[in-house]
Amino acid sequence: MSRRVRFTATAQEHVRREKAWWLAHRDYPDVFVDELARALEVVSRLPGAGSPYAASPVPGVRRVYLRRTSLHVYYTSDEREILIRAVWGARLEHGPDMRSDQP
Repeated sequence: MSRRVRFTATAQEHVRREKAWWLAHRDYPDVFVDELARALEVVSRLPGAGSPYAASPVPGVRRVYLRRTSLHVYYTSDEREILIRAVWGARLEHGPDMRSDQP
């Protein structure tokens, strides 16, 4: 069973920023879009994918690693939907701020 996927405003901004960067700086800009789409498909079908993100102030946040783009997708889930909370660089020194996320 596949769950509905929604993005917080924060996550939507992260996606816009990353997509623009990939379009401007890479020879294969579709890599970001393709890898994100695959990750969303996985978490919509397997909400336990990835690993728990204990540093989050929001309970139940998990993250999956996007190998080709070196990003993490942070999300929470329930029986009906997956809420994408952030798309954030895995190499950054700190994680995303998810305290004020609104769907």
